[in-house]
Amino acid sequence: LSAHSYPSNNCLVVGISDGDTITCLMIGNKPIKIRLEEIDAPERNQPFGKKSKQQLSKLIYKRRVSLKISGQDRYKRTLATVYYNGKNINLEMVKSGMAWAYNQYLHHPIYLYAQEKAQAQRLGLWADRFPISPHEWRKQEKKYGF
Repeated sequence: LSAHSYPSNNCLVVGISDGDTITCLMIGNKPIKIRLEEIDAPERNQPFGKKSKQQLSKLIYKRRVSLKISGQDRYKRTLATVYYNGKNINLEMVKSGMAWAYNQYLHHPIYLYAQEKAQAQRLGLWADRFPISPHEWRKQEKKYGF
């Protein structure tokens, strides 16, 4: 069952897996995994992974949000831009330096601009001298098995 089956794209955030994945209760209390599109947050075992998750929790945990759904990813998670109080939460994560603009799946250049600004201000993960993108981190994990 996907979020597309629901007439309303409003939901209650009941879980935060990491800085770019949440669980939402849709109408009928059906839990749906939502992947915040156009961003890539640090993995849980990666530097800033825990802080990224905490930031997303602070922004939307136990709050009613609206979703702009674009489809599903290869893991069958619903891809969406999440809004709370009119704010694009995906973008807020990049602005605060808690997620990368996901170049591979980017549709809106505003995410790159937000990332460049966060980098220039050394916010969040950009305070690290040599931050490793989650995409690279996952490749290294596969290669070296850590």
